[in-house]
Amino acid sequence: MNREQQLAEAFVGLTDTLAEDFDPVMLLDRLARHCVDLAGADAAGTLMGTARGGLRTMSASDGGAALCELLQLQIDEGPCLDTHRTGRPVDAPGLPEGGRRWPQLTPLLVRAGYRSVHALPLRVDHTTIGAVGLLLTGPDGMPADDLRLAQALADVAAMALFHYRPEPVRSTDVLTRAQAAVAAKATVDMATGMLAEFGGLQLAEADRTLRAYSHRHGARLTDTAQALVRRELAPGAVLSAVSPK
Repeated sequence: MNREQQLAEAFVGLTDTLAEDFDPVMLLDRLARHCVDLAGADAAGTLMGTARGGLRTMSASDGGAALCELLQLQIDEGPCLDTHRTGRPVDAPGLPEGGRRWPQLTPLLVRAGYRSVHALPLRVDHTTIGAVGLLLTGPDGMPADDLRLAQALADVAAMALFHYRPEPVRSTDVLTRAQAAVAAKATVDMATGMLAEFGGLQLAEADRTLRAYSHRHGARLTDTAQALVRRELAPGAVLSAVSPK
């Protein structure tokens, strides 16, 4: 299996929340493993926030990663804690010098054989729900492309957790969601036709106009289309907002 196939399977596996055997704990186990196998970390682990404001270790690729996550919680310092608090990635290559901000944790990481550490936010939209810790035995840290891949994997996993439902999914639920998508497309097509007729546009141009208006106003395409169809939004307002001044 080539790398492209591995990446495709990884992302599909992280997003299939409708599978009968979907398990949120196993999802985070897969995330940690993908960060090692695909993103190139030597070890990886995840922490998630609790209802009481603390953090809990959720997964680890091996015993070393599990120990490092536990130490962060016990000492109350470390890259994952910083990322969870700020919502921003943390990079610390070249330990121990690069980890002076964690005077208690850094010597323990070095003693465990790690010379670089990264932490990435586990987030849904703009809300941080945890962190992914990436450990490396080399001093140079992870390349930017690999960090972006790890962040993408983390974002997909976090979204899957957000859509997770403990109760089994019925086949009728799947069909209902599919029909909702079909109905949404029909609404978009109808709104596109309205714009085309009102502005004397080709359908392709009207479609681009509708999408541009939605993007410019930070609205979902289907919401804009529904507003047009329900006469809550005038076609002229859409055309004038998108047309060059």
